[in-house]
Amino acid sequence: MTTNITIKQVRAALKKWANFWVKREMGRGFKSQSISDRTGQPTGGFSASEAMSVPDEIELITSLISQLRPECIKAIRARYMMPGTMTETSKLLGFDSKRSAEFWLVKAERSLMLELSN
Repeated sequence: MTTNITIKQVRAALKKWANFWVKREMGRGFKSQSISDRTGQPTGGFSASEAMSVPDEIELITSLISQLRPECIKAIRARYMMPGTMTETSKLLGFDSKRSAEFWLVKAERSLMLELSN
């Protein structure tokens, strides 16, 4: 049985995905100083990055995005993860124009919509 996913749902999922990873890239979600750094004693176990849990829906979106073409991935980053207008971010990521970035973004969103519908 297939579920019909709308483009609106895909965009909402991409926003949630981007917010999760932007917070991790900015260092939020981890303590600024580990317990072993404070005490000078090794605690053993996992490091913070190994112990980070990723929600299943974020993991799914991440794996689907990793299968897209590089241009699609860059367009998703330009739209959902980078601050500024699409014109500014598309230039920063190497697109010829805003229109080119939007073309790849639509292609990426539609590919994700098809994959999530299966």
